[in-house]
Amino acid sequence: MEATTWKDKVADPSNLWLRATRSEEDGRFEEATVFYLRDAAACLSSGLGVRAALSCSCAANCLEKTGNIHAARNLYFETAKMYEEEAAAAFGTSIREALWLLQEAHDYYIVGGDAQKATQVYDQCASLARKSSPFITGETLNQVLRIRRSAPSRPVSLGLPQPQTSDINGAIEGFLRLREMQVSKPAASAETSSAKARRRPSIEKSIAS
Repeated sequence: MEATTWKDKVADPSNLWLRATRSEEDGRFEEATVFYLRDAAACLSSGLGVRAALSCSCAANCLEKTGNIHAARNLYFETAKMYEEEAAAAFGTSIREALWLLQEAHDYYIVGGDAQKATQVYDQCASLARKSSPFITGETLNQVLRIRRSAPSRPVSLGLPQPQTSDINGAIEGFLRLREMQVSKPAASAETSSAKARRRPSIEKSIAS
């Protein structure tokens, strides 16, 4: 049996990322959106959060090109949340990676229309940057962080949203449903641990008596 090479993987027609980029290059933005979201969902299922965030942002960009501003902003916002979650997970292993991920989160909160959250993430970036280097000052901070605090958010669409195909709606709903399931799992685990901790003293008391 022949081994699969990187060339085979790139040319593989089942490669969702490849199909998405080709569709986008050809101007088939609705089709590209679906492929990007399917790729994002597959990456989430495989534990590849950063790649999922990238695919989600590409899907949002394609939606924006079709005039679906509201749906695009929702996906930009979801992208920002994923980058922020990945940053929290990276703190214990790499401050540099965590800082980069927070900067990505900041940028996507901006284009997602949440300036308040973007400001909060910017402050985290600034604090982390100062802790990582004693030579960073207020004057040099924005040069170190490749983000602009005063960057304007994308305009809100006041008109009716452009019609979306059932494939796009299904891909968006499926991806967001998967996100909700993954976000709720840690919360459920934390509640279970908290409940166990609350029961422990009574158990220890019965043993002692």
